[in-house]
Amino acid sequence: MNSLQKQPSTEKSESHETFLVTFEKNLLQMKDAVEVETLMKKLQFLGLNFDPFQNDVGNECGQIMEQLGLTTHMQNPYLATNILLRLLDKTEERLNNLKQ
Repeated sequence: MNSLQKQPSTEKSESHETFLVTFEKNLLQMKDAVEVETLMKKLQFLGLNFDPFQNDVGNECGQIMEQLGLTTHMQNPYLATNILLRLLDKTEERLNNLKQ
């Protein structure tokens, strides 16, 4: 019975991991530093203005999450924070590589 309960959470985490891998692949295909910098600003805006523990998502945050395909991944507040930090890290790394 316990294995049945754990299975859905594994599938969810796999879908989040798949999203992160896809995000990174798309990020690596970006060759324009301005485009990556714009993405970075959007993610930073979410980091500063999105509170995953609040039910009310602001209009601008909702639009950004929709544009980036993050809406479903941001429902769990703890996972949302983890995902956002990982996206910021990957984006900052890509931006630094493009600027070198």
